Amino acid sequence: MYSLMVCDDEQIMIESVRHIVEKEFSNIRIIETARSGREAIEKTLTIKPDIILTDIKMPGINGLEAIKEIKKVHSDVKIVIVSVYEFFEYAKQAVELGVSEYLIKPVKKERLVETLQRIICQLDNERRKYRWELEAKERIEKMLTAVEHSFIYSLLFAQVRKSDIIRYKKEFFDIDNETGFIFVFTFRKKGRKNSYDAQLEDSLDNQEIYTLFKDNLKYKCKCIVGPVMLDRVVVYVAQSIDDLYQQRVHSISCIEEVMNLLEKKCSIEFKVGIGRIHRDKDILISYQEALKALNCDESGRIVHIDDIAPDIYDVGYEIALQEQKLMISLENGDVQRCLTILSDIFRKYPNFFEQESIHYRIIEMMAAVRRVATENGIRDNTEPGYYIKRILCCGSREEFEQICTEEVRNIAYQISARKKSNIGKIVEMTNKLINERFSQDLNLDDVSKELHISPQYLSRLYKNETGENFIERLTAVRIENAKKLLKENRYSIKEVCYMSGYSDPNYFSKLFKKHVGISPTDYQKQTQGGF
Repeated sequence: MYSLMVCDDEQIMIESVRHIVEKEFSNIRIIETARSGREAIEKTLTIKPDIILTDIKMPGINGLEAIKEIKKVHSDVKIVIVSVYEFFEYAKQAVELGVSEYLIKPVKKERLVETLQRIICQLDNERRKYRWELEAKERIEKMLTAVEHSFIYSLLFAQVRKSDIIRYKKEFFDIDNETGFIFVFTFRKKGRKNSYDAQLEDSLDNQEIYTLFKDNLKYKCKCIVGPVMLDRVVVYVAQSIDDLYQQRVHSISCIEEVMNLLEKKCSIEFKVGIGRIHRDKDILISYQEALKALNCDESGRIVHIDDIAPDIYDVGYEIALQEQKLMISLENGDVQRCLTILSDIFRKYPNFFEQESIHYRIIEMMAAVRRVATENGIRDNTEPGYYIKRILCCGSREEFEQICTEEVRNIAYQISARKKSNIGKIVEMTNKLINERFSQDLNLDDVSKELHISPQYLSRLYKNETGENFIERLTAVRIENAKKLLKENRYSIKEVCYMSGYSDPNYFSKLFKKHVGISPTDYQKQTQGGF
């Protein structure tokens, strides 16, 4: 529905327009009328009509002056001038003011209807465009959030190359420098008991706190904010290595401002652990430092690693390489390798169940395992957070290890099966393309383009799965086709050559003899009883 305001000092004109609009349009409603330019301006300030139909000559402020003022406060409005004046100067001013149409009184009903219909089409298109832009913006925001979360996971589990880190930071987050630090923010609502069940319950209701935290932090510094994982958020802050002490003081001050705002608005209890500044390739060290600062016994709510343990690194950093190997093995669908690595992690930290920092580290690792599953198209048919809930409810180290092992084994098996299925489809599609297009100038590059994979990967995969390479298979199909055509005795050797995908008859004859043992001519005679 579109709104219309009619401005004219003659009531009969207003009533005529009302009659036409009510009779001819179901999607236009006259919401207001005005008898002067001043009245039109004042009413536009409050009602913001989609269309204004106005005369030029009215008492006081005329129509053109009114349009100038209206455009200042409501630039998107569509304006139609209806006037007895046909002066060029008026028309010129109307064009300069962005008036949609200039109609001369008396206006025929058909002309007014046609004009309003055209304006409605314009408004429809503008609304569609605006909706599309909003949807596009929303999609981009969701994509950037997903990239942001993925970036944090990749940093923590060393799943991204240094060159990719630099490129992503520049392209997606407008961050140039190659150094920064990690801080970990953990929180809960005031009065909430410190139990795993309470943490899980809170984790489902923390979006408002998270959004406020993220928006305010990004306003103060260049950073990449990870997702809420149970009761905590991991943040990468870009910062150069200059005066480390001043940078530490500034970082703590910046984070403190955001935390105080959250505490007031959301009534939360919080603690923050901050790591040192490191190069991106060593950012895991900063993460482990942040965990150590977070889990220390200091009474402060914002703790920097240098305030409690200068030059001491958390032992949890040692499992980073094992975690990286686990993610790579999971991506490859290597079930046995995954289980071996997971077992090694649990053997290395037999008392982790009593060590909160290591305990959380493994929970975060399992969240990354589930992310790898999602990225590989493995659907989780259980209720949201099912495995995390099971992990949080574990009463013993043995139960914890069993659940983690079960989850990793299940995902690794599914990824392995999916990869085998995909490989089978690739081989099947390759054979199909060879059988359909062997008579054309077909090569490995052509087929790999069709399948959207690299020629090197296709060549290696096809050889591993079939025992023969691509060109061997293509040649075999072409030679079989040539033998069939020669048996029919309807074509010359040259025609058989071309119909089998070769452009050089001499090369074709040599290749045929190499595979069949005799020349094409002799083969044709033999099949026709010539020998």
